[in-house]
Amino acid sequence: MLDANLCGEPRAAARPATHRYSDPMRFRQPTRGLRWQFDHNDGRMMDKWLHYFPIYERHFEPYRGRTINVLEIGVSHGGSLQMWRRYFGRRATIIGIDIEPRVTELAEPGIELHVGDQSDPVFLQQLVERYGTFDVVIDDGSHLPAHQIASVTHLWPHVADGGVYLVEDLHTNYWGGYYESHRGHPGSFITWLQGRIDDMHAFHSHEPDFVVNEWTTTLHGLHAYDSIVVLDKQRREPPVSRKSGRPMFEDIYGFEADELIDEHHRAQLQSLSSPSARLRRAARDPRSAWRRITGRVRRAPGGASPGKR
Repeated sequence: MLDANLCGEPRAAARPATHRYSDPMRFRQPTRGLRWQFDHNDGRMMDKWLHYFPIYERHFEPYRGRTINVLEIGVSHGGSLQMWRRYFGRRATIIGIDIEPRVTELAEPGIELHVGDQSDPVFLQQLVERYGTFDVVIDDGSHLPAHQIASVTHLWPHVADGGVYLVEDLHTNYWGGYYESHRGHPGSFITWLQGRIDDMHAFHSHEPDFVVNEWTTTLHGLHAYDSIVVLDKQRREPPVSRKSGRPMFEDIYGFEADELIDEHHRAQLQSLSSPSARLRRAARDPRSAWRRITGRVRRAPGGASPGKR
């Protein structure tokens, strides 16, 4: 298939989406990794930085073979949509969005295309109303920081609990010019991420104007790589700190040991004297248990060493 933008010749008609050979790699081994699929791609064109593939697999592996919605922002020639379809499996619905109207010609079973701007809240809301929630979102769209922020801000409430939101090609945040961003720029996606890291820690705030918000209660983790960030969506409760085990010193760092023991810790220490706890210790370290028993016997009034009378 030829594209007029590449060679100046008329663009050939797209192959019908229902053609039985619309995916040239459909007979390939479905368990192959993403890098293998990229290297052996004889389907539609795609463009990826090679260090992305292990990152994809680290975060996307749990979703393979499941009934999920995968949204990719940015379609281009559609090669990555086919790759995601093969990788996640036939139970996944792959949704692609782009501002280029011709991408609708790339639809095929399991791959659905929509034309719209990733920064347009009306268009994004139409996607939400059609699909409900998304388990995996991949932003490979315009790479403009303002668009990246607009998309994640609107879509985050509609990422499924346990889902992931990946934004790639973040190096454009340092390019300036067309991308209107540079290191430390207040409008960059990197600067926006710093605010989300703050939000994650709002449960620990002692500041009156630094309070818990939706990001605090739903952003479970944030993973930063070269040019990629992955946000984990999971409902969070206020974190809880606990102590366990016996103190080894009467005081430490200026505090008496008793000052450091709260009611939960005291209850845990008391539980260590229960018969079941003693049995666990004996099973874990029989020799130490035997030494403790013989030591008690020797210290007992009129005690004697085991085996002697």
